[in-house]
Formats: sequence, structure tokens, C-alpha cells
Amino acid sequence: MPQRATMLMLLTTTLTAAQSNLTAQVPAQDTYQLPRSFNSSFDNHTSAASQAIAAARNASFVSYDEDFLRIVGDDSKVRLLATSSNEKVSFAFEGGIWVPETNQVWFTAYLDPTPGYLSILDLNVYVTTFGDPDTTPAIVAINPHTYHAEEVVNSYFGLPLNGPDDVTVAVSRATGEQCVFFTDFFLNEEGLGVATYPGPSKLPYFVWRPVIGTLEIQDPNGLAVDKANSLLYVTDGPHSAVFQSGPNHTLPSFAGIYQYDLGGADGCTPLNKRLFAFARQGFANGIKVDDAGRVWTAEYEGVVVRNGTSGKVLGVFNAVDIIMANSENPVNVRDVAPLANFALVGDELVILAFDRIFGVKLAEMVIDPERYNIR
Repeated sequence: MPQRATMLMLLTTTLTAAQSNLTAQVPAQDTYQLPRSFNSSFDNHTSAASQAIAAARNASFVSYDEDFLRIVGDDSKVRLLATSSNEKVSFAFEGGIWVPETNQVWFTAYLDPTPGYLSILDLNVYVTTFGDPDTTPAIVAINPHTYHAEEVVNSYFGLPLNGPDDVTVAVSRATGEQCVFFTDFFLNEEGLGVATYPGPSKLPYFVWRPVIGTLEIQDPNGLAVDKANSLLYVTDGPHSAVFQSGPNHTLPSFAGIYQYDLGGADGCTPLNKRLFAFARQGFANGIKVDDAGRVWTAEYEGVVVRNGTSGKVLGVFNAVDIIMANSENPVNVRDVAPLANFALVGDELVILAFDRIFGVKLAEMVIDPERYNIR
């Protein structure tokens, strides 16, 4: 197994000491009809007529709907689970996959070179790897008990992959077979500066199995499938947030989240594309769908929870308070992502904030431990 896969990190989900946190409730009307004395956005220092909006700035949890209040409950608290002695080392980067049998969260570090995203099904952890100067990118399956690893995809008819960025696994409702979806784009062309496979790029930026091409989504990034294996969600990626354009600054693009039906003869063909939502700040990176069908995304403002049918924002786990207030080097979340991904761990949320990991105990079970075990 190539050395790059050894940069996976494991976190045993035992929570540590907690701090008291505030939930701010913002009336739904304030999301579309602001008081006239409101000067700017929810996330800066300007004054606002609505006390609820002002309180949301420094609240750990910002609620726009009763459903979000049921998720966080009355006693949810933020806990610091792990930290790095060197803030320049982003050890908590991507992935965020819970393995219930071992009570571990698997994630990747932002190192040169680095693995990408993780997904789990049938007790195998699927890892995307960006390759290195001598090794082409691939998707690797790892047994979380034995750590046996093997590549499952590394080319398309002999053409090397660009760099698989995200992966998710569904079970076909038509055939019962596993369907592996992954996004693939060339990191060197994105200017992300990691020591990846040098290329040149020989494939378009696609969501594979089956193909969703750049004419539909300019920079496909995050992927998630709902519990019923009936819906696929795809986020549009970094170019949307940074350049407001597609690859090489060509086609128009924005930080959208798209929803597809899964159907067709094989049960895994994405159909009926529609815009589900879009990120208010930056772009949606990590994405998960809980057992109730709610869609969770890692965005610049924090972990955003949306209704899975309408796309309505239910609430936000606020990065300004949870991450930035506990940082010696806070960043402007309008310009820089304070997190890339997260994990849903039964009734807990684990936030991967680069140099730190935070946990939030929830008031309800959002992921059943048996969900990914099809044996």
C-alpha cells in the first residue's frame, strides 16, 4: 500500500470537558425581511435592530427553525476533543467518517501529499488519494479492523484520474449492488499547492458512476447519499467560491448544492438535477445526510443544517463562536474556511477545524450505528 494512505487519522469519540454555550433563535422572517436599521450581515460587528440577530453573532448555535432546536436541545455544549501544538499543521482536514463498531472517527490530514475524503459502507472505509509525483490518484478500500488496504479505482480505460476529491457509496434499490460515486478534479490546476500527481490532466472534471460532467457542475466537490439511497447530493467547489467561474475562469458558476434522484435500470443513475441550496459564504465542502433526511454541510460560516426536501436552512453550528473564538489566530470566515468537514457520530457532531477537533453532544440520534452495515 502506498505510503500516502498512512496519513489517515483516527479519533476515539470520548468527549472531554465542556463549556457552556448559547443558542440564538432568529425569527424565520428575519431571514428574508430584515429590520430597516440593519446595516450589514449576520456575521460582523455592525448593529442590528433585532436583538436575536445581534445575539447570533456570538452564539454557538443559531436556530432558524424548531427542528434545529430539537437537534441541539437545551443542554448541548461544545467540547474540545483534540488539538495540535502547531497551528500550521492541519491534522484535522477531510473525511469525517464514523466507524460504529470501533467507535472511531476516520479523517485525513492536510499534508504533502494527502489523502482526500472518506466514505464507509459494509464496514469498509473508502479513501480518495490525490497521488504524488510518482503515483497516480486512486480510491482505496480499507478494512477498519485489520487495516488491510487495496485500490479499487485508479484509472478510466488507462487514463489516470485527475485526483478523486470526495467519495460516497450507495446501495442500488434496483439491484442491491453497491454504487461508488466520486468527484474528480485536478488539484494542480486549482492552484491548491499540494504535492499531487503532476499530470497533465487527461480527463474532464466529472462526478463518476455514472458521469455528471462540467456542463452540469463546474467543480464537483462534496458528495452524499440519503439513507434511502434515493437521492444524491453534489456540491460545486472551490472555483465557485474563489473565482466565481468554472475551470480556467470560463463558464459561470457559483457555490451551489445540487440534488439528483437515483434511478434508472441500475438504480444508480442520477436523474432530474435541481438546485437544492447554495452557500451563503464560501462554498459547501463536506456534506452528510442524516437519518431524517436533513442535509448537513461544512461551509465558511460553520456546519449548516437544511431541510432535505425544501433546502430551508434550519440552523447553523456557528464557526465564529465555536472555532474562531477559541483560536489564537482567528480568520475572517467570509474569506477563509475555518473548517473543511465533520462527522455525524450517532448523537454527536464532530467538527474537523484543521488544527483542532470539536465535539457537540446533540439531543437526538441523527445517525443509526447500523446504517452502513449491510451484511
